[in-house]
Amino acid sequence: MNRDFEFKQLLRAFRAGIISEKAFEGEMAELEHGAGHNGANGANGASGGFRAFGKNYGSEREAVISFLDRAYAAESNGAATFENWAKLCTTECIRSGIKMIAEREAYHARIFKNRLRELGAKPSAPVNEDGRKFKEAMSDPNLKDTEKLLVHHKLVADPVVFFQAISEFAERITEDVETKEVIKLFVQDEISSGTWLNASCAALNAPAASVAQADAM
Repeated sequence: MNRDFEFKQLLRAFRAGIISEKAFEGEMAELEHGAGHNGANGANGASGGFRAFGKNYGSEREAVISFLDRAYAAESNGAATFENWAKLCTTECIRSGIKMIAEREAYHARIFKNRLRELGAKPSAPVNEDGRKFKEAMSDPNLKDTEKLLVHHKLVADPVVFFQAISEFAERITEDVETKEVIKLFVQDEISSGTWLNASCAALNAPAASVAQADAM
C-alpha cells in the first residue's frame, strides 16, 4: 500500500465519520513520519493485529467495534439530518426520496447499535465535524433544496469512491461474517442514496446553470 493510497483511505474514513478528527490527525502524523506503512501489506500487521482505515487494531473484533461505533454516530446524525430536510423540502419531486433516505439512515443506525450490543459494546463515538456541518446546512430553512443538493454533491461527488475504504474493510473481515455482510449491504444503500441525490442535483441545478451561462454571453 503506497503512501498516497493510505492517505486517501484515511481521508475517506474521516469524512465518512469512521475515525475522529483527533485520530485522523494522529494517523496523518504517523504517515508523515513513515510509520503509516507498518503492517500495511494486509489485514494483519506484524504483531498479529488488524489494520483498517490507516490504523492498527489489536484484533479484527476491535476494528469492527470501532467501525460500528463511528458508523452508528454518523447514521444517527444522518437520520436526523434528512428528517430535518424532509420537513423543510418544498421540491415535490425529491421530497419523498429525502424521506426514504432518512428512513435508511435510521435503520442503519438501529442495526449498528444492535450489533454493538451483541458484541458486548456500547455506542460512545461523537459525530464528526463534517457530519455536524452537513446537518446544519440541511436544516437551514433559508437554504434552497437545489443548494442543499450542491452541498451534498461537494461532500460526496462520487459515492463509489467515497465508500471504497469501507467496502475494502468489509472484504478483509474473515471472522465476524455477520457484520461483514451488514457492512456490504450498508455500502450498497449508501451508494444508492448518494447516486440518487447527485442525479437529482444535476437535474434540478441544470436549468439554473443554463440561465447563468446565457446571462454571461
